[in-house]
Amino acid sequence: MNAGTVSAVMTADPITVSPQTPFKDIAALLTGNGISAVGVVDKTGALVGVVSEADLLPHLWEDRKPRWRDRRLARKATACVAKDLMTSPAVTVDAEATLATAAAEFARTGVRRLFVLRGGKVAGVLSRRDLVAVFTRGDADLEREITDRVLRDRLDLGPDRVRVQVRAGIVTVVGRVERRSDIDPVTRLIHELPGVVEVRNRLDYVWNDVGSRNSPALPSANSRPGRRRNR
Repeated sequence: MNAGTVSAVMTADPITVSPQTPFKDIAALLTGNGISAVGVVDKTGALVGVVSEADLLPHLWEDRKPRWRDRRLARKATACVAKDLMTSPAVTVDAEATLATAAAEFARTGVRRLFVLRGGKVAGVLSRRDLVAVFTRGDADLEREITDRVLRDRLDLGPDRVRVQVRAGIVTVVGRVERRSDIDPVTRLIHELPGVVEVRNRLDYVWNDVGSRNSPALPSANSRPGRRRNR
């Protein structure tokens, strides 16, 4: 499981109902489990809609069939089973989508939760609070993951070359890499980790390999003469 994907922070195996589940049973599930919505799945296990607290509230209207209201909401005011109460299609996200993708979907749709699919079937549910919670991760834990999993394992950069410090989720990276093109991957991979607020990349480099193809690689202005090598 990738720590930077939806599957790492979602609530697995969410409560679902069938299209024929009665109104009162849905209300009992929501209140009894302290949740705000249930998924509606058909006989094949496919998600066909969502019933939320908002879908139940029209039953409290004084006028169940007000002419000036939206027809869809008016139908919910007299609905008795999930298939007539649900909002369809449901807003979903893939289990292996990045947290950034999920955050963008929340912003685009304005929904409070996203049902998570894996192979077309419901695997979990993700709330906005689940995403916010990643920023409560401890600095020491985050610093260890950056040092071990990102710098050492993925980029082969030991503490003798690159060091990190994490304070309040802000990551400061210092040191020197061999090539200028090695700098951007450090920032990108650290940014992908859940809990990172900002990356302040202060890496220096020995050789500038970002110029035009025909230009020779030039050492950084800050490089020490003793580090230069003949190519």
